[in-house]
Amino acid sequence: MRLEKPSDLLDPDALLQRPGARLMVLAPHPDDESLAAGGLIQRALSCGADVSVVFITDGENNPWPQRVLERRVWIAARQRTAWGARRRAEADAALHALGAERIRVHRLGWPDGGITWKLLVDTTSMRAALQALIEAERPTVLVLPDLVDRHPDHSAIHVLVELVFQAMPGAVKPACLGYLLHGRSRPGMPQRALFALDETEQQRKRSAVAAHASQTALSRGRLMRFVSPTESFVAGLDCHDRSGAILPWRPPRLLRPTLALLAVDAGGGERVRLCGGADANLFWNDGAPAGKTSRALRPPYYVKLYCTLPSPWVFDGWGWCRFGAPHA
Repeated sequence: MRLEKPSDLLDPDALLQRPGARLMVLAPHPDDESLAAGGLIQRALSCGADVSVVFITDGENNPWPQRVLERRVWIAARQRTAWGARRRAEADAALHALGAERIRVHRLGWPDGGITWKLLVDTTSMRAALQALIEAERPTVLVLPDLVDRHPDHSAIHVLVELVFQAMPGAVKPACLGYLLHGRSRPGMPQRALFALDETEQQRKRSAVAAHASQTALSRGRLMRFVSPTESFVAGLDCHDRSGAILPWRPPRLLRPTLALLAVDAGGGERVRLCGGADANLFWNDGAPAGKTSRALRPPYYVKLYCTLPSPWVFDGWGWCRFGAPHA
């Protein structure tokens, strides 16, 4: 598999100006495309590059804005479906602001807020669906969520992309640019690629973000902060690899009974049996036994820690870690 040189990944504009450039943007929810890559999409179009946007979900599981804007407390399946339709229409308007007449749109319709669980139980079909799209679109530049993004749908899509590339060992891998919309980068992150927007691109991006009116109604200030003179991406897939079986976390012992581990590799996913005995093959950062997988996981594999207690908070407290050989 051919890899881009690190220096090439630091200049997204040059990547888009290459002959035959093709940009694909993976958006777990409508509005992610505008927030993360509204400028990059415009520049790709101006360079004559092919552009495709893949919406993973319709953004239908978005209860707090829906409750406020529709003045309802209980949201049934019918109302959730209607909200997803509203968000699809907003995405169409946003893409129009960015030049939609030359953007190919794919909608997978996977469950908003449920990508992690779908990844565990439906790994093979998810991988096949995304692989088919990548093979059809043949992107030379792929924009995707970063592994450390705190929204579980975002990080799960990153894991899925890596699984897809593992299943395509003979293919030419696109230049991968990772975006982070929720949370912060970990220390020691790889170099970031900074993409500069001109004033016209910033204005069009602002219009695209504003088109997602259901989202800006409650969070306009936060979302408009992504309309800035630059867009920032992690250059390459990641440098998050760990070795051995030591997890990066050391949760308080009193909290550990409320926690669960998830694991996924090319063979599928599972909820890991927590255990404190000698048969454990995953360990907390303090050396205490953490869990026992049902089979030997093939590196690279991914392990996620999360809390099982009910909470209105959708973001991850810990997220995924990756075990295996680092990408070049």
